[in-house]
Amino acid sequence: MKRKKLWRLRTEEYSKAAFETLCEYGLSGTTVEKVALHAGVSKTNVLHYFGSKTRLFEMAMRYANADLARGVNALLIRSNSPWERIYSVIEGNFSAQYFDPKLAHAWISLCAEVPQQSSYQRIQTAIHRRMRSNLLHALAQLVEKDRAEDIALAISTMIDGLWLRCGLQLGGIDRATAMAQMELLMESLFPNCSERLEAKKRINEVQSILTPG
Repeated sequence: MKRKKLWRLRTEEYSKAAFETLCEYGLSGTTVEKVALHAGVSKTNVLHYFGSKTRLFEMAMRYANADLARGVNALLIRSNSPWERIYSVIEGNFSAQYFDPKLAHAWISLCAEVPQQSSYQRIQTAIHRRMRSNLLHALAQLVEKDRAEDIALAISTMIDGLWLRCGLQLGGIDRATAMAQMELLMESLFPNCSERLEAKKRINEVQSILTPG
């Protein structure tokens, strides 16, 4: 039992180190040696837990995804309406804690490997499936099924696009700009909806409490 717990702790620790190294150096500049240096251990130690650089990067991708998902879930469990659930997904994906050019660039670098790495593809598919599920659960209570599908795709596509712009545009874009763009989309889909605006305000307040600063 202790060995399993240690293995889990070390795997998470080195996965975090790998993702932070990717944020600093990019995919082409990241090596197992740099990850080991960042974690304060030897290259042999890192490879003992992962076996290969590809597996290490896969776990870095899983770590980043799990961290972001926890932020979204923290808002979802505090949501009291379908509108609040929708804004939990939006707010959680643009948390000031995560929405950063370096993180976005690291994520793009890993996503670029999806066509060559089936394990990366599975992770990306799971991310999109979870986002779609969270959005549809809420939207199904507000609009007809076919429209809910279209709106869920529009929201998730906009989120992906803003993360791409954050990572690729010189200097990136900040959270305020991303949220303003999301609001343009939401207003075009649901104009003059007071319940939606109230939900947006409340979830923003919850987010500010959970991640101050």
